[in-house]
Amino acid sequence: MGKNNAFINQQKRLAKEIGDITPKVYAALAIALHRRHGWGYKRINDLFVESQEIWNECLQLDEAMLDMCEKETGIRLQRGDPTP
Repeated sequence: MGKNNAFINQQKRLAKEIGDITPKVYAALAIALHRRHGWGYKRINDLFVESQEIWNECLQLDEAMLDMCEKETGIRLQRGDPTP
């Protein structure tokens, strides 16, 4: 039973980390769009709304977000090595 509790706790920590980092990623993007391109609240918010629609589209189509990004933009994103 102890192993199951460890797994559950690990999943809870992971969910918290995801919940913490996702708003930070969006914040960094919002700041970059504002600083570099002069985008305001409405334009950035509209983009975030559209990004949520894309998330939902990927879920409905069962398509990987990173694959969709590479296919549509030519930009290949991947998880980086956390070690320096």
